[in-house]
Amino acid sequence: MTFVIALLLALLPLPQPAAPARINDKEVKDLFDRIDNDRDRFEDQLDSSVKHAVLRGPAGEVDVEKFLDDLQENVDKLKGRFSDSYNAGSEVATVLRQGTAVQRYMATQPPALKGMSEWNKLAVSLGMLAGAYGTTFPTPDDAAPRRLGDGQVADAAVQTANAADQFKKQLDAALKMDKTFSLANRKAAVAEAEGLKKDADELADRVKDNKPASAEATQLFARAQRIQTAAASMPLTPDAKAAWESVVRPLSTVAEGFNVAPLR
Repeated sequence: MTFVIALLLALLPLPQPAAPARINDKEVKDLFDRIDNDRDRFEDQLDSSVKHAVLRGPAGEVDVEKFLDDLQENVDKLKGRFSDSYNAGSEVATVLRQGTAVQRYMATQPPALKGMSEWNKLAVSLGMLAGAYGTTFPTPDDAAPRRLGDGQVADAAVQTANAADQFKKQLDAALKMDKTFSLANRKAAVAEAEGLKKDADELADRVKDNKPASAEATQLFARAQRIQTAAASMPLTPDAKAAWESVVRPLSTVAEGFNVAPLR
């Protein structure tokens, strides 16, 4: 297959799963408050016979009232420690583990148990928290919740844009050296690299402005995948290949920020 045919095929749109909606730092803080309020309402409404019970299970005895107090304390720690520079993954893991323990117990109770509706509401909030930190609720015992903050995602998008600009220059130089590559196809390939830079810049701006950016992320990842597929059939120089690797590294961080797989 000639480079021209390979390039034309590679530049066709490829199926790309949409990046999931990513909640920003402010929305995460609001979610902490919601969990705190939901926990209070659940404790207030929980059947008193359960609230003051001592449960016996494989892990030993559990004083329900003390357990709920510990959960409240850990939610407070979560709210207090989260910041622009610390995403409180360890504290989130503790809260999700405790919430999972409650979920397992509540699943054994009759639906009409007093406080069940309040628990179901709290479980939804905990599910949102788990999703924001790349895991599920109920949370597996070996889960390691992790989330990249807005600043980290925006910085990675800026680095991707800067690296894409350098890749564009190296790509243009490499394709000029190959006389079998037509001017039209070279311009098309370079335009894709320029588009990648613009996609990354737009994504960075939206994240910085606390705006939803899942569509922009999806477009960025789809274009990067097209370029990577096309690059495999292009006469790239070592410098151009190195420049592309410099794009892939920060782009992988952006992908992590949106809980999607990196380039394959």
